[in-house]
Amino acid sequence: MLPSRHLNSISLSLRRGKLRTPLSTAPWNRTWRATPQGAGAFAIGLRTRLSTGTFHLQPHFPSLMSEDAFPNAEQLFRAAFALRDPAPALLELLKAHPTRPAVMGLLAHYAEIAQENPSRANALTLALVAVRDSTDAPLIYGDSLAEQFSHELVDIHRCSFDDADNTHQHHKGFDPTDAFLLSSLLSGLSIKYDLADSSDQRGYLWESLEDTDDWQPTSEVRVVGACIQLLTSGSIIIQSSKPYVQSANEAAAKLKARKSKGVVKDSNALRVLELAISHAETGFKRENDLDNVWELLFPSQR
Repeated sequence: MLPSRHLNSISLSLRRGKLRTPLSTAPWNRTWRATPQGAGAFAIGLRTRLSTGTFHLQPHFPSLMSEDAFPNAEQLFRAAFALRDPAPALLELLKAHPTRPAVMGLLAHYAEIAQENPSRANALTLALVAVRDSTDAPLIYGDSLAEQFSHELVDIHRCSFDDADNTHQHHKGFDPTDAFLLSSLLSGLSIKYDLADSSDQRGYLWESLEDTDDWQPTSEVRVVGACIQLLTSGSIIIQSSKPYVQSANEAAAKLKARKSKGVVKDSNALRVLELAISHAETGFKRENDLDNVWELLFPSQR
């Protein structure tokens, strides 16, 4: 464990010489102790590693997260998400187990299953929205599901992007299992449906469009990841994207610069980039946000 005097001086993600998130505000080895509503201590068990001056956090697999949630949690969560409409079954699980470990297990399985089958990601996210907005939604230690979902999903997105960032230091090209693209998809959906929205999510998006020679995100993967988020929820993202961009026109200019430099070469990815440019040039209107970006990028995944 690092000495406490150092916690404010090291970031989760050190990029281009900028500190992003102090460790003192991060989900650092958080543990929830027994409460009348809970079933004993629950440690998320975030793993740390030191690599070239950067700390990365990565959650353990959802199966490990579910161990302290409730009996057979992994099987029950997976069975619920496999249903055509997962929301009622998920809601019943949380009503029966109104604890933070149960919420974390649900969201960890959501992220894992959505990445296994990204063509269902939009439908699975809508199931979370239905659970969150239900009049029967339980309070979790006094907090609403909206608060719990937002807090935990912000952590999940941050860890997911940071881990993908480390994985892609020398990555060229992409495929449907690409961690950064999948992280971008889930982040865009969280913003679209007001589940989670953080400076880290927006930071990865806009920094992926920067014209720098000493930082990896100018790759095809990074640009397409930014396009996924902008096409999914650009109408919301553009409303609070300062200091990265001041307007939709500036966003369009950044996207067009990536196209003119030939960063994006795959034909489907190029189409997605062109759609993102059009979306920006027309002012990121809400009616032009898309639900099917993944299918446009990977038609075989339909």
